[in-house]
Amino acid sequence: MTYTFPIATAFPPASLRREIDRMFDDVFATRAATPSRQPLAAAREDATGYTLEVDLPGVDPQKVELLAEEGVLTLKGLRAHRALAEGETAVFSEVAGGEFIRRFRLPKVADLQSVSASYALGVLSIRVAKIAPAQPRRVPVTIQSPTVSTPTE
Repeated sequence: MTYTFPIATAFPPASLRREIDRMFDDVFATRAATPSRQPLAAAREDATGYTLEVDLPGVDPQKVELLAEEGVLTLKGLRAHRALAEGETAVFSEVAGGEFIRRFRLPKVADLQSVSASYALGVLSIRVAKIAPAQPRRVPVTIQSPTVSTPTE
């Protein structure tokens, strides 16, 4: 799924999104009883760029790949399944494991050459700067003297 900025119009409230996902799961049974592998994200904008925070608890940051190309930021990763110890039996699990992928379409003013990311306390923070707008500049006008052509005989 690819989201388009601005954030306010692109991201439905989390509870609405969960309800819609659940409806499709119930109707089409494509992911029956499987929790969503899509990590939750939040984004904000300021005068100089965009900050995207993605919840990745339990994800090894070395297993995360971030790719910025053609106006799209793609996040791929792997959340390891927690193995049961000998003698343990799973009662239930709401923690999704396995591979995940998220795509975010960035606005045209996003500078894909200046994307940076850091990982702390299970949260991946991605910073995308805005391209500085072109500044108006005064263009000098040169004055040329008119050339007079003389008739040739």
